[in-house]
Amino acid sequence: MKEKHAKVIGKFGCKGYDTFGPFKLVGGIAKGHPNEKDLEAAVNFMTELQS
Repeated sequence: MKEKHAKVIGKFGCKGYDTFGPFKLVGGIAKGHPNEKDLEAAVNFMTELQS
C-alpha cells in the first residue's frame, strides 16, 4: 500500500469457515460463515465508506 500511496480508510472483518491445520481434525470452525448477517454487515460497511 505504501508503494501505491494508498490510504487505509477503514477495516472490516468477519468469521469464515476454516479447516486449516488442527481445525480440520474437529471438522472446521465457524461453519456457516460468512452468512447473510455477515454479508449485510459488509454491504453496510462499504455503504458507509462511500458517504
